[in-house]
Amino acid sequence: MSLTVFIMTGVLVITLLAPAFSYYAIKKAREKDYKTHKKIQTLVYVFCIAAVLVLELLIRFSGGSGSMFKDSSHADNPVFKTLLAAHITGAVLTYILWTFLMIKSRRKFKKTLPGKFSVSHKRLGIAVFIGLVYTGFTAFVVYLMTLDFI
Repeated sequence: MSLTVFIMTGVLVITLLAPAFSYYAIKKAREKDYKTHKKIQTLVYVFCIAAVLVLELLIRFSGGSGSMFKDSSHADNPVFKTLLAAHITGAVLTYILWTFLMIKSRRKFKKTLPGKFSVSHKRLGIAVFIGLVYTGFTAFVVYLMTLDFI
């Protein structure tokens, strides 16, 4: 297995596990165990951001995003390119929203829980969770197509 495929697979595994761990964190919040919720979400966020940074470095050092799938039979497929663009767009929006939610929540957490921000936090958290599921699903399909498994 090449280093590129190894890194891609590692990032994929983290991306696929993120919704499961986030769901567990959501369960902890519902049980009013906010400290555990915060710890799990922070760890998942840090792992995901680190994985994205490693993938981005791999892409840049490999010659750009096209270099990752240039050998795939799907490289010129408009469906693949649309899926890749949709994956990247969804992932970027999810991570921007997640970053905003993490920063805002950490500021509010120091004050009172639950508080005025709790309703917004819950709604934004659901949006982030849906985004993580979407990102994981589309990453899986892009991965399979990039390596010609489908």
